[in-house]
Amino acid sequence: MNVKRVVAGGIAAGVTILIVDGVTTWLLLIERYKSLGHAGIYHEKPRLPFYPVWLLIMLGIGLGLAWLYAVARSKLGPGPRTAALLGLVVGLMIHTPDNVVAFAWTDAGGFVSLVRLVAGVVGCVAGTLFAGFLYLEEPTAAPDLAQ
Repeated sequence: MNVKRVVAGGIAAGVTILIVDGVTTWLLLIERYKSLGHAGIYHEKPRLPFYPVWLLIMLGIGLGLAWLYAVARSKLGPGPRTAALLGLVVGLMIHTPDNVVAFAWTDAGGFVSLVRLVAGVVGCVAGTLFAGFLYLEEPTAAPDLAQ
């Protein structure tokens, strides 16, 4: 396993996930978040330093996806099909439970849960594709034929 490529792909995947999340939030959810904050359903200010924590979490997910891709490619084959499938499965595993819970148990509404679910899965697929694109196996040493 090429650890340097896993780390580079993981950082790229994490940044990709952050971009998908940020664009989705600003285009589709920011006004709804503001109104949910004014209604007392969401906090208007976070309880912790949200952005640094969120950045670390997304980078951690990206590193995990890149590592899983590096491991899975030996069984499933290298390429975008493996990366997309892995991103889809992990994205659904990560994002489905919390969004179903939020839809069932909060007054935030189904739109927020649906958008968060779709954006999370798309981010994982795109991030894994990017990590897979950057990943290359370490070259194996050629046998010494001079002996």
